[in-house]
Amino acid sequence: MKPISILNYYRGNKKSFICSIVSAAIVIAFLYVTNTFIKSVEVSFYKLYLSQYETYARIKSFGSKNSIPKDILNTVKRDVNVEKIIPFKWYALNYNIMGISADSEVLALNNNDINYFLNKQNITVLSGRLPLEGKNEIAVHYLVAKNRNLHIGDSVGSIVNNLDSLYGKYKVVGILKGYNMVSVAPINDAVSYENNTSIVSKGGLVIFPKKNKFNEVSKLVDSLPKDTILPETMNTMSVELKRSLDFSKILDIITILTIFLMVITVGSSKYVQFLNRKEDLGILNAIGHTKIQILKNVIFEVFLVNFISYILGLIIGIVLSYIDKYYIFQSCGALGIVLDLKAFIVCSYIPLFTTLFTIIPVNSMINKLDPINMIEKT
Repeated sequence: MKPISILNYYRGNKKSFICSIVSAAIVIAFLYVTNTFIKSVEVSFYKLYLSQYETYARIKSFGSKNSIPKDILNTVKRDVNVEKIIPFKWYALNYNIMGISADSEVLALNNNDINYFLNKQNITVLSGRLPLEGKNEIAVHYLVAKNRNLHIGDSVGSIVNNLDSLYGKYKVVGILKGYNMVSVAPINDAVSYENNTSIVSKGGLVIFPKKNKFNEVSKLVDSLPKDTILPETMNTMSVELKRSLDFSKILDIITILTIFLMVITVGSSKYVQFLNRKEDLGILNAIGHTKIQILKNVIFEVFLVNFISYILGLIIGIVLSYIDKYYIFQSCGALGIVLDLKAFIVCSYIPLFTTLFTIIPVNSMINKLDPINMIEKT
């Protein structure tokens, strides 16, 4: 007979064995899904707001100015690192992810600039056509169309949806597909009137760098005076997005609380199990097993149970993340993440800390074993 044998003990205590594994696996799955869920939101908003800045920088008019000051325009034009400057007007369509309302950009461009812009952004027309000059038409990115349930022939704009920052009514004539989620419309210089109020969109410039000159153009834009313009580069917009949409603190709090509660509950439960087997451990010590040998067996048992829990929890978490991806995120025109390195690492904290905080009190108990006294009592 092996009193500390894992197989022998759990064969007679199946309920305890299953509870130990399932409870830890559920928490691991919860942590994994929480991490991939938040990662999916972050990736979706990166594609929505930041991905376009991987290929260009922008400046927008600021304050009472509706156009870019001539001195700034000349500075940008003269820069040797600039390949092309495209004027634009900024609008937006309402875009909603999990109750978070956001703006999906619509850039109004001159017709002779639209093809160049789309080519530089690796955006293609998935169906339909590009909007025509002088028409209230728009080509919408397919993810935005999916989010809004839009099809060719449908209409968008403030008349249709008061959350759209696209004044009037625009007909969807094309669906776009590409790395970023920008939609395009023709520039219309006419003033739009809504509720008897004159509304003029803010203008700006898209600045495309020459080959391998992206960093130089970004530095140029960041160095421009900010009293009359808003510089928009990958650096500035990344900071802005992180400030307005930072889930890391919430995720850290959830992770710490989950690990703390799990370590307390599972660690205490495992300690009680070994406490109930104290006589078995004492007998092992009495028949010649050293306390170090006993502790090694205990460590192996705790590690094995936690490892099984970790693998089972990851499997459950990955399955649930697939469900989130296809039925929550992709169904509303967002991006879903299933496999995430950070989620794997965070979930490993559960078995690691549970093992650590189980072994410490059990080791103390083993060191206090008095096998002779225990045998005399029996």
